Amino acid sequence: PPPSAVVQKFDPTLFNGRWYIAAGLNPLFDTFDCQVHFFEGARANGPGEPGRLYAKLNWRISAPDGENIDKSAIQTFVQDPKVPGALYNHDNEYLHYQDDWYILDYEAGKGNDDSDAFVLVYYRGRNDAWDGYGGAVLYTRTPNYSAAVKERATAACDKAGLGFKFADLKAPDNSCSAESASERLL
Repeated sequence: PPPSAVVQKFDPTLFNGRWYIAAGLNPLFDTFDCQVHFFEGARANGPGEPGRLYAKLNWRISAPDGENIDKSAIQTFVQDPKVPGALYNHDNEYLHYQDDWYILDYEAGKGNDDSDAFVLVYYRGRNDAWDGYGGAVLYTRTPNYSAAVKERATAACDKAGLGFKFADLKAPDNSCSAESASERLL
């Protein structure tokens, strides 16, 4: 994305805790049901040092027989010291890939009220099988987004000029209870 579309300040510790994908653009990656993700952010240790974001991503796939298959992955992102709104997840011990996340907008929430907390992520990636996939996700602290979040996300997508509108993002079914499965998801 153009540099003007990416936030110029982002503290990875804002992402600490449980987040839901409340809307997603790419049906191959972003709109699975019950997408509950847990993050732990770490600030940079000094000038020129990157911040980090550790993620446990959970989602549910519906099998043809009607059963649900719960999946999860662990990922580590490194913050770009020159572009704090860019987080890079490159390779792991099993796969050769790159997932580059760009924060288009965010709100940390206000005090004990997380109803309007969100992080809007645009991403691009490649792996051994596919060069150039991408999408966008809206993370919220609650399973669904508020009208205020929709307004901010719509403006951020329009400003970014990336060829999609917020209205193109689809909401997954987050009606499953993450709380009842908290030990399994954590």
